[in-house]
Amino acid sequence: MLRKIEKNAKNKEEALKLAAEEFGVPVEELSYTVEREVGKGLMGLLLGKEVIISAWITKEAEAEEKLRKLVDERAHSKDLENGDNPYAPKQEPAFKDHVGPEGRKKKKSAPAPKAEVKAEPVVAAPKAEEKKISNKKREVTEQSLTDAAYFAKELIHKMGLSDAEVAVVNGGESVDVTVSGSRMGLLIGKRGDTLDAVQYLTSLYVNKEKNSYIKVNVDTEGYRAKREETLVRLAKGLERRVLRDKKAVTLEPMSPNERRIIHSALQNSSRVKTYSVGEEPSRKVVVAPADAAE
Repeated sequence: MLRKIEKNAKNKEEALKLAAEEFGVPVEELSYTVEREVGKGLMGLLLGKEVIISAWITKEAEAEEKLRKLVDERAHSKDLENGDNPYAPKQEPAFKDHVGPEGRKKKKSAPAPKAEVKAEPVVAAPKAEEKKISNKKREVTEQSLTDAAYFAKELIHKMGLSDAEVAVVNGGESVDVTVSGSRMGLLIGKRGDTLDAVQYLTSLYVNKEKNSYIKVNVDTEGYRAKREETLVRLAKGLERRVLRDKKAVTLEPMSPNERRIIHSALQNSSRVKTYSVGEEPSRKVVVAPADAAE
């Protein structure tokens, strides 16, 4: 269940700050609704103002909603063989320069339309792409391993993968969860989005105490390593393309981890630069000539 908390303070900003401190995340990662405002007008001058808000973690809500929809779809669909799984990851390029609005392929001779920039791009350094919950790391314990195994298994089984087996090991500074079984394409999802959601929710469960943090990795069939290799090759290919065409290329929206891989693969290049634009969950990586204006 999505965790929501109520906070009251003299103003909305102070209430959000209190909520962020309890969750252990930056204020920017929270969503909220104002439940009540007390003390408007003359009463406010006499008794003081108070704002009551309900707050929750935006990314947690998005992940929970995504999994809820996936479980609902699965509940109303027939059991499928591996080759007929509509949720299996599709082998799509990370950018679509030659695909039209309806998904039809255009001739390569047709110039790719330039993306219309409506807002000033937000630049993010590779290593600062995501904010950690806490810099204080907690030692991996037997309890954290047990929590990860229990939650991941329960969650995956509720997705309809009742034959999935979950193995958990102590990775030193992380809890490493490996899932095996049939129809793992359903667990991976399109370009790993479902796997990322399972990993995120498992991490939240393991890190119920917010004064410290244990990293949780969830993988199946070596997907993480294979995807990283694919993205590194993509980054190197884009570097050659940008140098040849002398113009920037904007990729499709990616998860924070995948954006970090692209940034890391090209961070030592003196000929191209990378930066991110847009807001989550539609944030994208741009690869551009080193001397190009942003």
